[in-house]
Amino acid sequence: MKYTVLSPWAEVDQSALYGLSPRLPDLNGKTIGMFGDFMKIATYMLQVVEKHVKKQYPEAKFSYYEYKTETTDIAKDEAALATFRPWLQSVDCVMVFYGAVPSSSLFLGYNAAFMEKCGKPAVMAVVPRTFSAGQRGVKARCVPGLRIVPFQPEVLDIFGRSDLEQTEKNMGAGTAQFVQELVEGLTAPLTEEEKNPSPADQSLATRTFEGTPDQISDLFYSYGWTNGTPVKMPTREAVDEMMRGTDYPADYVVAKIPPMMGLATVEKIAVNAVMAGCLPTYLPVLIAAVKGAMDPKIYLEGWCCSQSTWGPVLTLSGRVAEDIGFNTADHALTPAFRANTTIARAFGYIMMNIGGVRPGVEDLSEMGHEFREGFAMGDSLENNPWGPVHEDFGFEKDDSCVTMFWPQEHRVSTCTTVPAVLKALCKMDPYGWDPGLAVILTPKCARMMADAGWTKQRILEYIVEYARKPAREVDLQWLIQNNHPPKTVDLPLDMDASTRTFWSTEHMFLTVAGGQAGCMVTVLGGGGDHGGPSCAKIELPKNWDALCEKYRCGKPDYVAY
Repeated sequence: MKYTVLSPWAEVDQSALYGLSPRLPDLNGKTIGMFGDFMKIATYMLQVVEKHVKKQYPEAKFSYYEYKTETTDIAKDEAALATFRPWLQSVDCVMVFYGAVPSSSLFLGYNAAFMEKCGKPAVMAVVPRTFSAGQRGVKARCVPGLRIVPFQPEVLDIFGRSDLEQTEKNMGAGTAQFVQELVEGLTAPLTEEEKNPSPADQSLATRTFEGTPDQISDLFYSYGWTNGTPVKMPTREAVDEMMRGTDYPADYVVAKIPPMMGLATVEKIAVNAVMAGCLPTYLPVLIAAVKGAMDPKIYLEGWCCSQSTWGPVLTLSGRVAEDIGFNTADHALTPAFRANTTIARAFGYIMMNIGGVRPGVEDLSEMGHEFREGFAMGDSLENNPWGPVHEDFGFEKDDSCVTMFWPQEHRVSTCTTVPAVLKALCKMDPYGWDPGLAVILTPKCARMMADAGWTKQRILEYIVEYARKPAREVDLQWLIQNNHPPKTVDLPLDMDASTRTFWSTEHMFLTVAGGQAGCMVTVLGGGGDHGGPSCAKIELPKNWDALCEKYRCGKPDYVAY
């Protein structure tokens, strides 16, 4: 049987495309802005470039601006704009450095595009590997023609262990050619397309497709719209039925999801939900997940375009979990139940098809993560001695919410006493410069801790105080040279001293889930660097009770054998 199905791919807003600012005839007598990102290597490389430019343009002047905040769009940074705007006005053009990793390349693209919009000719430099991420950044900010120069130093030190002299050596024999390309980026005449960029073709987002389920699944995979597993057919009828899960209109834009800045309309979220096998009762959960992922606490671009290894985790809490049959008991982390599995899978598709996150293109993680397919877990309402996790974020107990977090590591311990639980938690040492922690206790373990007088906050504060390691095991060089000091404590000066593993409780939360058999502790570690966790309230449609009655779906009735 053949089906006519809708596209899961999102449109982007191209209503305001910007052409490049006029180039300079030459650089003599001009003030060249040297914009460096948070990595110290950027400023060193700019200083090396200055030496070369001076040989060709001895009357050129140079002015430096080091933007020390990682993964932040300077156009939205009110504090930085107070100094950045006057600096930008004082220069004639800007060299923007250095896209050493994918996330920094994306944000360099944002910031370089902002400079072009302010009327300053800009050229950006990135590692060849991260070119696609930098290009996505400038396109996301509607300056698609911005000139980007790829350059690979002979040695690339992103850990801050090189000084200026060593950086010059590391840049190697290709430096002269690199500098010439930068100069041409600021002086070569503009093409007509650079002056007046054409809108990109968006026909794939608006068209329908016809075929059998196998043909559609194969076609969608060929476009990079699925993980390769068969999908449910997103027909017009199925998508319309899915949208019964919200009172928002189909064209309501929930968010613009990076790095593509795809328009996450209710309809596009619904298409991806249908593909993943969701029921209409799951749609409000996904809408809340999108809102939570876009919370400024998350810095989503820092995750979806990271060179590191992270994966999104969606935590559902409140009455809605019970309403839709979301499993929070035995096998709470196992993808064996429809609500848990399909909601997770749908969020993965939303990131792929609305955010435009494609492995090896924008997503340049070296190792990747199984959670990038999607992972969802629940916070037990019935067996939680402390109350739902969303109360910790300021919501009411009777609300239902989605908590978003991007961890890396998964560890499990069995602990039968309070000291054993705390010891296991303090042994956690996840990767990250300001690491976070999602702690999951089984109901029996949570009750043991609560009966002994431990609140969730007290447990998290204990971890911060007593999870420690020798100062020499902390990558202090990275933290200092790349402007990444902790906000709450001083870095150690004595390498024989101990220091905190976790700087604060800011990137931590605690949930209760799992079976009643024993006292088990599960930790999802990592995250934190770019913010979060975040929490968003689920908005239910007026027809919620009737919808739940129609689509009631619990655990399978397993066949006896």
